[in-house]
Amino acid sequence: MKKFFVFSLVLVFLLFTFGSALFAGTEKEGSKEAAKTGEIKILHDNPEWETLWQEFGEASGKDIGIKGVPTVLETQVYKARVKVDLTTDRAPEVFKWWFGYRALELVDAGLLADLSDVWDAVGDNYPAGVREALTLKGITYALPFNSGYWVWFYSKAVYDKYNMELPKTWDEFMKQLAFFKSKGISGIGNTIGKSRWTSFIIPMELLYRIDADFYVRLMNGKAHYTDPEAVQMMKLWKDMLDKGYFAPMDATFAEDLPRMIKEGSLAFAPFGDWYGGILQQQGLKPNVDYASFIPPAITPKGEKSIILEISPLCSGKNAKHPDLAKEWFKWYASEAGAKLLWEKWRFASTKLIPPDVIAKDDPVLAHEFELLEKYPNKMIRFWEATPVEIVEFAVDAFNTMLVNPEQYMDLLNGIEAKAKEVWPKYGVEY
Repeated sequence: MKKFFVFSLVLVFLLFTFGSALFAGTEKEGSKEAAKTGEIKILHDNPEWETLWQEFGEASGKDIGIKGVPTVLETQVYKARVKVDLTTDRAPEVFKWWFGYRALELVDAGLLADLSDVWDAVGDNYPAGVREALTLKGITYALPFNSGYWVWFYSKAVYDKYNMELPKTWDEFMKQLAFFKSKGISGIGNTIGKSRWTSFIIPMELLYRIDADFYVRLMNGKAHYTDPEAVQMMKLWKDMLDKGYFAPMDATFAEDLPRMIKEGSLAFAPFGDWYGGILQQQGLKPNVDYASFIPPAITPKGEKSIILEISPLCSGKNAKHPDLAKEWFKWYASEAGAKLLWEKWRFASTKLIPPDVIAKDDPVLAHEFELLEKYPNKMIRFWEATPVEIVEFAVDAFNTMLVNPEQYMDLLNGIEAKAKEVWPKYGVEY
């Protein structure tokens, strides 16, 4: 059976995008008293947020008597560890995951706890469509950790120093990258660093700007990695790598890139808008040290399109303390949890953070939501949009591309062979 229902449900969510409706609404307090007290496990794969998770866990302990104890692991280790732990009583009460195909495999294995009753209690705190986006096969398995769009952060120091305006066409964008290179400034912060997963960012960002419909068809097994659009993307990426438009390959996205943006040695960093929280944690100020924009399309077929990422928090069905987990989730979705999520991460997934607070605390994010009105075509991020087996293979290939761009066609052929092997398992004739 074809499993495109995952995307149908996510598309319901896309119809209710997070513009002004995200921030206007009613307040509904979560549970003030837990049925029990104790500790719960929280697993995640973001070392840059470990301290914040610790503060979050301490706060829930004070508020409702349920302390969250976080553990952070490197992403590759994390994925394997979680899948193993979920089958035992070591299953975490709360863990950060990914939706789309990555959640579907856990649902099919019967490893996720049903959080429908949590949603019945706190659902009014979220915009319409969010619950549907986190529902698979009629059951809601997650609450949103973050829902955000992929934009390009840029250094105010760079643009102020040269009194430049943001590019309005792709040709202007390429000319600016060449100018920055001539001044000893790294153009784009997309590197190997410590994070394997980030290699898919540039091919995704280039591909959908070449042809957004092709991107969607490729994600759904209706197009091929050796088609002209994909080849065009890899050739363009190779040209940018050959010309030295990227930051040093050992630069880390959570430590080095923020410093480089602030000091003016890096022009751009393409990430989900959650990256604004990382920049602020590293001491950068919105609209002073950095801002964000949406680069122009490469062809008319890439216009009015943007990538959306939804990052869920799930609970293991075999966890030792399922009741504590549900009480914690109710606290998380309450005004107390929402305020802490905003203060610590600059995430506003509920309707409990008003627009004036957004504008005051993070004018860059507020401006982003204004920009999004011109981008009605929202598409799911590569990491979640296509089968896990293809993503993992492609990420390794894209990492090779970063250091050996002359191999671009061999790498595409390899991804195509993997796609041809994988798609029939999902009922897709490829």
